[in-house]
Formats: sequence, structure tokens, C-alpha cells
Amino acid sequence: MVDSMKKLKLCLDTSILGAIYDTEDQERLNVTDKLLLLIKNKKYDGYITEIALIEVDRAPNDIKLGLSNKIKEVQFNVLEETENSLELTDEFMKEGIFSQESRDDGRHIAIAVINNMDVIVSWNFKHMVNIEKKKSINAVNLKCGYKQIDIVSPYEVIDYE
Repeated sequence: MVDSMKKLKLCLDTSILGAIYDTEDQERLNVTDKLLLLIKNKKYDGYITEIALIEVDRAPNDIKLGLSNKIKEVQFNVLEETENSLELTDEFMKEGIFSQESRDDGRHIAIAVINNMDVIVSWNFKHMVNIEKKKSINAVNLKCGYKQIDIVSPYEVIDYE
């Protein structure tokens, strides 16, 4: 029997955190807030990568402070980059899935894959949440002996009442 009570392990990329400061798109902000609340309330296990922390650290001071406080409030688990995740990132690069400019997106995904996350949640439709990227990423994952990973937008994990 499958344990339906097992909480999904969600790895959020930096675009989710950045959406907290997106004043141009109120719906995206609302959906992001709802997702973070679900993680804070322990419906899902929430993770971010150390790459996200580095990217947050590069933000302007007021945004950096706000995001750091939000990360503490939600109580994310932080996933570290390893030799295995760097090797997987290199495989993504060799296959042409990510350009040098979007390498950090590959790093986020590789860290999530190596750490057996169930889902990556992102607002990045160009480099992550699209069918061609997902197919290519999962082909590399299987070739390298890792399980496939789902990459979705927050719309796919929030509750609709």
C-alpha cells in the first residue's frame, strides 16, 4: 500500500523568493504567498538550495533582509551543492540544456535531483518549467542513474478552495 500521508519534498528556486517583491503581478504574489504558507504550515517539506542563498545575498540590502527573514520564517531546509550535483550540472551543460548564463538554473535542479526532491517549484518558464526542458533534464537524470523529477509552477501545488 502506498503511504498517501508522505509529504512532498518541494525544492523552491530563487524565482519563487523573488516573486515576494514582484509588485507588478499581484496574482503571482498571492500564489507565492499561499505556497510559502503551505510550507510554513507543514503541508509540504520546503527546501531551497545554497545557490538560492547566494543569489539572495546578491540582492539589494532591503530585499536581502526581507528575503532572509522570510527564509527563517518559513523554516526552509537548505540543500548543499556537492561533487555529485556539480557532475550532474556538467552533464546538463554538455547536453546543451543550459547555457553558461543559465548554469545556476542547472545547479538548482542538479542539487534537487541529487537530494531526491519530489518536485522543483519555479516561476522560471524559460529555463525550468517547460516541457522540452523537463524532457531533456529527465533524460539526463535517467542516463546518470537518478530518478526523474517534476518541475512545476506554484499553481500546481497550491490548494484551491
